[in-house]
Amino acid sequence: MSKKDKIRKREIQNLLIIIIITMIIGVLTLCLYFTKGKHQFIKYNENSQIDYKVYLKENDFYDKNYLEKGKGYIASLIDSISSNFKYSIKFSDNVSYNYSYRIAVEVDVEDERNDSNIYHFSEDLIEHSLSSNKGDLEIDEDLTIKYENYNNIISRFKDVYDLTNTESTLNVYLYVNIQDIDKSNTTNLIDKKVSSLSIPLTLNTVSIDIGNNIITNNNNQFEIANADNYEWLIAVSLIFLIISAVYITLLIRYIEKTKTAQMVYEKEIKSIMTNYDSYIQRITGTYDIGTSQVLKIESFNDMLEIRDTLKQPILMLENETKDGTFFIIPATNSIIYTYALRVIDIKAKMDGKEIPTYDITEIPHSDFMKKKKYTDKYIKDQITMTAAMPTVDEKNVIKGSKDKNTNLYDQLEKTSSYDLREIKRAAKEKNRK
Repeated sequence: MSKKDKIRKREIQNLLIIIIITMIIGVLTLCLYFTKGKHQFIKYNENSQIDYKVYLKENDFYDKNYLEKGKGYIASLIDSISSNFKYSIKFSDNVSYNYSYRIAVEVDVEDERNDSNIYHFSEDLIEHSLSSNKGDLEIDEDLTIKYENYNNIISRFKDVYDLTNTESTLNVYLYVNIQDIDKSNTTNLIDKKVSSLSIPLTLNTVSIDIGNNIITNNNNQFEIANADNYEWLIAVSLIFLIISAVYITLLIRYIEKTKTAQMVYEKEIKSIMTNYDSYIQRITGTYDIGTSQVLKIESFNDMLEIRDTLKQPILMLENETKDGTFFIIPATNSIIYTYALRVIDIKAKMDGKEIPTYDITEIPHSDFMKKKKYTDKYIKDQITMTAAMPTVDEKNVIKGSKDKNTNLYDQLEKTSSYDLREIKRAAKEKNRK
């Protein structure tokens, strides 16, 4: 490979690398936009927990001043209930949002016969105002519930109105409010009950129930409807794809500008051999044209038609300089068809010049020397075979009737085949001048 070819190959590789990199970035950025776009789904996992202890008034029966959760309790001994509320939410993306939460006490008195509500009141014991956050959220709050206070209020209410057949309950709820997640509306996380305690009132003994709204949810998801924040990804993608297209254009122009006739020649030979290998018989060395008349064909497709008609193989010979290939179909003993694919023809076509014709002296055969000239011995033998031809002296010249010298090679260039009659006519023509 020449230095010029190496430079060309390196430049093409550099352009290809730029095209591949810019195209990959453009496509990936576009894919990222659609991933982050108007139909983006955010996954999240939620978890909530409650723990509590029941603290007792002074008494003569219990060694400790509190009892663990999950037991039965004497209502008159309960001083307060110490509780701990935990809640966590983990998002699949590092989203931004606003949140607030509160822990509320709600007291209800219901008629046991028809479950209708007779009395209700509520109050927020802990309230966290709306705040901004990004990423996961953790809530951990301790709360002391003054059970005796609520129990006394409801006992007085029932005594005043002489109520029987009623059921009174103290409920403690943790409400979580998460909204404006990346400016989307996510209603399923707004003012949501995530945990609760349920404690009976006005009974002699009570048991505390942890509500069934304790959350252990995995693989939840919600859709972000607004993707305005990601519109810039389209612009970035278009920029890189345009850059890629520009470099593709530059690559095509560079290839066209720097390609040589030799490259085109090698490509066409490869194409012919790839598509028509079964029709072609490659031969090496030389081909014996003999005295056959050579008919030149203008295209390889015409050679294929002749081959189909004559049912003869297409013979292929390449010259020693690797810049010309000749395809030959022997029709009869006196006629052969030839098609030449030469670098010189391709170069003339690329330059917009007239394609030069070739003569049979260019076809590699047994009677040629390497410099594409007939051997002296062959010419002498051919000329002396006919009595009507002029004689040949030791200096390889033909002497005509007027004793003018005619160079054998000059004479031969006038011929288009090995036909002796043409050689004779050429010699006579030269002698007349």
